[in-house]
Amino acid sequence: MEKELKDKVERYKAKADIFLNNNTQAFIVDNQGNYFFCNIRKVEEDFVIVYGFAGKRKFEQDKIYFVDVVRFEEYEEKEEVLKE
Repeated sequence: MEKELKDKVERYKAKADIFLNNNTQAFIVDNQGNYFFCNIRKVEEDFVIVYGFAGKRKFEQDKIYFVDVVRFEEYEEKEEVLKE
């Protein structure tokens, strides 16, 4: 199980580096159920620094440890479909 956690942390760290380098917005959920709609500001060995662009943490900077991440994906804005 420890190896699985290490693998997950390495994958999230690599993904964070990609998002940082490509200026890709992220959607992250941690193990406390907190949602982060954010831009990656800095990637460290064990954690990532993010800056919120929407939601409760808009305009706030947070430090998220990779071991606490349960979901990490590219943010995709949903398009509203107008019904006539």
